[in-house]
Amino acid sequence: MPFNQIEGWSRAVFEADAYRPFPGAPLFVVEPEAIRTVLLDTAQDFPQGDLPKRMMRPAWGRGLFTAEDQDWRWQRRATAPAFRPVEMAGLAPLVSGVADRTVESWTGSGQTNQIDIPSEMARLTFHVILDTMLSGGEDFDRAAMQSRIKSFIADIGRMRVSYFLAPDAYHASRPDARSAHRQPLLNDIRRMVSRRRGSASRSDLVDLLLQARDPETGQGMDDDLLANNLLGFIVAGHETTALALTWALYLVAMHPPTAARIRDEVTEVAGTNAIDATHVDRLVFTRQVLSESLRLYPPAFQLTRVSRKQTELAGFPVQAGSRVIIPVYALHRHRGHWANPDAFDPDRFAPSAPQPDRFTYLPFGAGPRICLGAAFAMMEAVTVLASLVRAIDFTVVSPHRVRPVAGLALRPAGGLPMSVRRFP
Repeated sequence: MPFNQIEGWSRAVFEADAYRPFPGAPLFVVEPEAIRTVLLDTAQDFPQGDLPKRMMRPAWGRGLFTAEDQDWRWQRRATAPAFRPVEMAGLAPLVSGVADRTVESWTGSGQTNQIDIPSEMARLTFHVILDTMLSGGEDFDRAAMQSRIKSFIADIGRMRVSYFLAPDAYHASRPDARSAHRQPLLNDIRRMVSRRRGSASRSDLVDLLLQARDPETGQGMDDDLLANNLLGFIVAGHETTALALTWALYLVAMHPPTAARIRDEVTEVAGTNAIDATHVDRLVFTRQVLSESLRLYPPAFQLTRVSRKQTELAGFPVQAGSRVIIPVYALHRHRGHWANPDAFDPDRFAPSAPQPDRFTYLPFGAGPRICLGAAFAMMEAVTVLASLVRAIDFTVVSPHRVRPVAGLALRPAGGLPMSVRRFP
């Protein structure tokens, strides 16, 4: 199923330890110990491979996502301090401000309106990125930049048959996806970086990356590498969080008791005040809802690695150069790892509940390449979900059929129309 991979996955992917559809095909691995081997214990033997780099180079260039080995290590060491949870927590009021303005734009007329949730969440998270990470983004025309990024993502997100049928080595010599929007975006970001090098510090992501140095070598980033990484962070940082919020709002809309519990919690923790850093950690149930939503509908629905040497995983031989797939969507719904795996149950992530095995729940990946922005993404998602659900009653428009489609990320096919009205 080249244009919706998860619909083509065998039932065995949801039930067995590993599965290979036919000789020479990629190995799907869902055994936690084998996943630990690939992502953590011997991660150096399982790089991402040429296919993910071919797909993601248009967004990241030679930046962190596509870098390997020493080039990746120094970039990771240099950028990690910018994404510490303590740095991210202080951004909650800015996130809350964007969420509250979104509520007003939907309901200011006092009428019930119909909106497309993925589009609205992408708009919201784009403004969050500019307000929090780029100190307001005054260097950019917001409307033009968002339109350009939307078209850019559509261009590079088009699936090709070779992505599914060709071996990884094939992609090393194939051209990357092209988009006329890439160079204008990079030019705008480079101009901003150049100007900011001589400006007073604002302690935002731009400044943190300008100041970033590899603690072992002292190496910093030139303007081109900074622009590559900033474009990657902007694209990935708003698109994946937008989809996480889309799926969470869908589940909340379909289960009124969950909406009521979120509202009760937000009222108890924050009252009518804007959500800030002191509230985020206390919004425990709201975070549970997001955790369960990320289990059922992980935007990063699979991870791909390539074995550098001949080995064995979960009892299956793996040849050097062959692809290993960790199907996160199936792992999160695996019959052997989860009770009632297809049911929506936020209480499975309650503080008193047994915590899932580290390698059965991978919304942000694991090991050395775990998502650098995970702390920011969760702070943002908790703040936005609490702010929106407190103020808005969401209803899925009937008879729209909600169906997840896996492309670059997991999104609802045909969008997700909802009616929104002020609550109560």
